[in-house]
Amino acid sequence: MARALLDEITAWAISKGWERLALSVKTSNDAAVSLYLNSGFTAAGALEALRPGSALTVQSMIMKLRSG
Repeated sequence: MARALLDEITAWAISKGWERLALSVKTSNDAAVSLYLNSGFTAAGALEALRPGSALTVQSMIMKLRSG
């Protein structure tokens, strides 16, 4: 289900002429991290705390939709 939704979002973004998609994912969510990496997202930048004082971290990720 998640893969199908991500595919639809990606197709919609491409149809609108977007150059990239960006998101943040909790690094402890192995299933989501794997989905995004396998879908073409790459890590962008350093890990950050989920919120000030939190031990949980998030990773920003980007997927290029067009080359250039």
